[in-house]
Amino acid sequence: SVGHFFEDKRITFFYTDKSSELCTGGILKICEMEKEYYSESDQRYVDILTNPGFKAVFGDVANKDAVMMIINEFLPAHRKVQHIEYLPTNHQGPVLSLNKEHQFDFMCRDSTDTVFIVEMQCYTEKSWFQRCVSYASRAYDRQSRKGEDYDVSPVYLIGLMGVPINHPDKDFWKGRYVSEYTFREKSCGDLLAETIFIIFAELAGFDKTLEECVTAQDRMLYVLKNLGRLKNRPQWLQNEIYECIFRACEISAFTEEKRIEYEKEMNDEKRLNGMIRAKLEEGIEQGIEQGVSQTIRQLHSKGMPASQIADFLDMSLDQVESILAEK
Repeated sequence: SVGHFFEDKRITFFYTDKSSELCTGGILKICEMEKEYYSESDQRYVDILTNPGFKAVFGDVANKDAVMMIINEFLPAHRKVQHIEYLPTNHQGPVLSLNKEHQFDFMCRDSTDTVFIVEMQCYTEKSWFQRCVSYASRAYDRQSRKGEDYDVSPVYLIGLMGVPINHPDKDFWKGRYVSEYTFREKSCGDLLAETIFIIFAELAGFDKTLEECVTAQDRMLYVLKNLGRLKNRPQWLQNEIYECIFRACEISAFTEEKRIEYEKEMNDEKRLNGMIRAKLEEGIEQGIEQGVSQTIRQLHSKGMPASQIADFLDMSLDQVESILAEK
């Protein structure tokens, strides 16, 4: 059976493509990611590819200029934004009894009512592309249900990818770091209307050095991938164009309240990762199924809802609830 990986920043799960059939025989790989981690005292700028870092930048309305600059780098010329309005990130499906609530990482719209969603992906996830399609489609559909016809504004979903995308044609994608998906005519590429666009900034595969970054997009990709590692700003970033991004990401510039919240969330994330790692290592000796069951119970005992555990481990809610109901 074909296997899939679920990767949190420092741990990796391996399971079969039958989500109800966890691998046995100790086929569980736990490994360190290449990402470096700094203590709060060492780190000058937040790492946008962590949940607390992303929230600190995109979740603060004071960082509008930085957010617009990041978004604009990956949009076509006619869609560059000059003003954005933050939108709620929680959205319930159209049928309350059948659809779970969707939690977007970030969503806004501009003066033309075009909707922009930004998702940060720092771990490998089964069916992640389908999830992006679902998110963008729901945002698009919400507009059509509110209006009188189907002439609604387009939706752009931008994914900041901290993990590699498994492109079928790997040779073509060597040296290419931004991919775009939309509805086009297959033979000639005609675009009848702007509807849904999914754009990925493939940061995991971006390996250019400072000297090799010659375009604006190269520099943006470099900043987004390496910001959490930088002690000082590179010379070619010492200009007002990038000032808003570095200002938004500099931890020492946070208000006391924001800094305390950021440090708490970073500590919570590290603690959660460490707890899961320890429990999964224990689970290797006892068998994968038992180890995952213990992890689920431990997370639930710490206050994590069953639905969030299911999303985190890429399992069905029924599976998680069944394990929790066992004596």
